[in-house]
Amino acid sequence: MRALTKRERRLAVILVLALFAMANFFGLSYIFGLASDSSRAVADLRSQEQSNALWLREKDLWLKRKEWIEKSQPRIQPNQAPQSDLLESLTASAKSNQLQIVEQSFGEIQSKPNYQAVSVRFKLSGALQNVVKWLVQVQQPELFQVITSFSLKSGDEPPTVNVELEIARWYAPKS
Repeated sequence: MRALTKRERRLAVILVLALFAMANFFGLSYIFGLASDSSRAVADLRSQEQSNALWLREKDLWLKRKEWIEKSQPRIQPNQAPQSDLLESLTASAKSNQLQIVEQSFGEIQSKPNYQAVSVRFKLSGALQNVVKWLVQVQQPELFQVITSFSLKSGDEPPTVNVELEIARWYAPKS
């Protein structure tokens, strides 16, 4: 094998330096990528820690609320028709607030891990003031009722409104 000329040695050194620089570039970009991923993971963990600390500070509040729900949430009795009961109570309260019931129907029954929901749909018309008063009465925490769908349209005469809504009552889950 013959000896390398001065020019060939210089080219070989340049090639080795170029390969070394490229290897360092790829190695450093890989290391910086790992560092960036680690920084992001640490930031996520710190955020999660702050969130968990907040939940721990509010633990007593949430335990009291859970206890209140377990004590107060109505249960469906074996001989009870919960949709009919809900429909009757809402119909009576709507009429007592001088609202005209245009249409009423049953919604679907849902079973979730934390509650069972029965719902009814209404189309009502009446004075805006009476509708607002009725909605406040309907959606009280002690009643475990929630308005799941709501549409309000102006009626023929300005203080009169037409309301389409679905109201659900949440019962304790089946045990």
